[in-house]
Amino acid sequence: MNDIAIVVVALIAAMWISELALRGTKLQTGLARVLAAWGSVYALTLGYTLLRSGISPIGFTILWGGAFLSWFGLRSHAESSILLRMLVMLRRGASSDEELVARYVSLYGETARIDELCRGGLAQKARGSFTVTAKGSTVLRVVSKLR
Repeated sequence: MNDIAIVVVALIAAMWISELALRGTKLQTGLARVLAAWGSVYALTLGYTLLRSGISPIGFTILWGGAFLSWFGLRSHAESSILLRMLVMLRRGASSDEELVARYVSLYGETARIDELCRGGLAQKARGSFTVTAKGSTVLRVVSKLR
């Protein structure tokens, strides 16, 4: 197998393993598992390329990082896009405005979003109200610095 084919197979493997690692959860919930998947495949592929190939480790690392960021951006956008979700729901057949919105809210409304925050360890329910966890506070601090 030539060097380019090995890298392509490794990238496809990283994406496929990431989807398995997410197991239907949102990217924010399974980010650590996704990073572990991409990191593991990267390490194995880098080790192989150092031993048997003429690929530059620096070039490969830059390519890998760019591929991860591209996949992450596309996956995140597809996951959070209201319009894409509504298009998927319309594949089942025509709906009125009210039916479509009601179905969307039942599947992806406030309750589903809060459940996902709790599953991801970003929020917790305590004494009838929700609070931000330490992990959630860290995420908020990091995101606020990105603005």
